[in-house]
Order: sequence, then C-alpha cells, then structure tokens
Amino acid sequence: MATSVVLFTRDLRLHDHPPLRAALDRSDAVVPLFVRDRAVDAAGFAAPNRLALLADCLRDLDSGLRDRGGRLVVRSGDLVEEVCAVAGEAEADEVHLAA
Repeated sequence: MATSVVLFTRDLRLHDHPPLRAALDRSDAVVPLFVRDRAVDAAGFAAPNRLALLADCLRDLDSGLRDRGGRLVVRSGDLVEEVCAVAGEAEADEVHLAA
C-alpha cells in the first residue's frame, strides 16, 4: 500500500491543489501535514492578526479533511525534520508539496 505525505504551506485549501491531487492519484493513503516552523516564528514576521487568520485557515482545512475521512497533522519545529519524521512515522513512499 503506497502512502504519501502532502505538505500544506501557503495553499491551505482542498480544491485546486495539485500536490494533493497527485498524492490521491498515486497513493492508497494520504497524510496531510502542516508544519509551523519555529525559525519563521522567531524571525518576528507573524503579527497576532496573521496568526489568528492562520489558525482559522488550519481549522477550516482540518474540518474539510475530516468531512472526507481524514485529518490534518500539525507539527511545530524545523520544517525538514518534521516532514522527515512524519514521513517516517507514516512509512510514506512520497512527499508532495507545492513549489
């Protein structure tokens, strides 16, 4: 059984999402993932209103995934380390993300 991780970054939507479509076409199981990178947070780019919007968007994305039988995995830490960790935990064959 093939498993893919789909890394959601700026494109927090289910419709018109090429990496998600590719993962669904190529895999039996898909693990949707969002990583909140602590280095980005530490740089001070995220104002409180932007963080609130992000939280709302992540809740909406998770709700849409749950409606379809899935769920959003949310991690916090180094992006590469967290993607590798989730891929390892899921025994994923592929990781899909938007360029």
